[in-house]
Amino acid sequence: MASLLAIIFWLSGLLLFWTYFGYPALMAVWARLMPRPIVRDNALTPTLTILIPAYNEADVIRRKLENTVSLDYPKDKLQILVIDDGSTDGTPDIVREFATRGVTLIQQPKRGGKMGGVNRGFEDATGEIVVLSDASPDYDKESLQLLARNFADPTVGVVVGALRVWDADNAVAKPAGMYWKYESALRKWESATGSTVAVHGNMFAVRRRLYKPLRQHTINDEFSIAMEVMRQGYRVVYEPKAISYDLASASMGDEFKRRARINAGRFQALFSAGYLNAPTPDLQFRLFSHKLLRPLTPVLMLLAFVSNLLLVVLGIFGLLNMPIGFWLLALFGQLGFYGAAYLGYLAEKNGKPNKILSIPYFFVSSNLAALVGLWRWIRNSQAVTWQKRASE
Repeated sequence: MASLLAIIFWLSGLLLFWTYFGYPALMAVWARLMPRPIVRDNALTPTLTILIPAYNEADVIRRKLENTVSLDYPKDKLQILVIDDGSTDGTPDIVREFATRGVTLIQQPKRGGKMGGVNRGFEDATGEIVVLSDASPDYDKESLQLLARNFADPTVGVVVGALRVWDADNAVAKPAGMYWKYESALRKWESATGSTVAVHGNMFAVRRRLYKPLRQHTINDEFSIAMEVMRQGYRVVYEPKAISYDLASASMGDEFKRRARINAGRFQALFSAGYLNAPTPDLQFRLFSHKLLRPLTPVLMLLAFVSNLLLVVLGIFGLLNMPIGFWLLALFGQLGFYGAAYLGYLAEKNGKPNKILSIPYFFVSSNLAALVGLWRWIRNSQAVTWQKRASE
């Protein structure tokens, strides 16, 4: 039994190390030694549609549209569509104020979820390239041009931009920003070697002709769209110079809800939609390393902790045929990390967030959310309608 527990501990630890450190290191080396260049043309200006799904975004939609209409892109080649998903807070009235500035409102009187809105938006989109954007982020003025230049490469089907998290007086902003810097580097290396498998809804550009309508109960729409594009043999690449800016969640509780939904959608896409069965071994390897092991992190953490605890118990009772010292050290290390995360939780709860403690708190809370997402996927209980993220 002790040998089996030791195998579980080491295998769990190895998989955790691989997804967070080993795989990124491999991508970095691969990108340096065997890059697959992206053909870019800075003068390329295809017709382009910005598609903004919205639900009760009255607090941010005016700022978003002011930012959108001021972007540096030929106005005769730019279409701006807002798909309202049954908002009840006056969002449509604000959007109508921009009708004379090139913004078109499409209303869905009954709330049906983001995927239904996206499908409807693509029916009305006229651009060769469609840029999907959430209602909250602002774009750098040259972002559309920077996205578009990548489509000079005929092998590119999707381009995802960079995300910067605005500084805010809360405990989430700093670790969230660190996380996005880490993710940005990994996406850059994945793109340099073929395709990235990580996309987000703040800035997501796709060739309109490659879009395939998805089922309305699809949760992670951008990831599913990207997978359908890769199934057609096209690359999904990252453009680090095309930048969007967004606020971190106002509290870890808000971030928890968001991540639980994202991870439920991740399991839905990989298993229910079958995207883990990728068309090439290379893509399957990337999905396993980056998109499957990440949401399984809490399961691996639990296996590592429980197996470690049982090994210590066996050692205390003299039933362990190996030295107990290492296992005690490993257990205390894990307990210390989780203890720091709990202190981070208490600090935020008491209104005195600590920047250092917020890092283990962010990691543990994010992975608890992944566990909740897994449970919701198993029970098929995740709603397809999305909840606004509080940002202040």
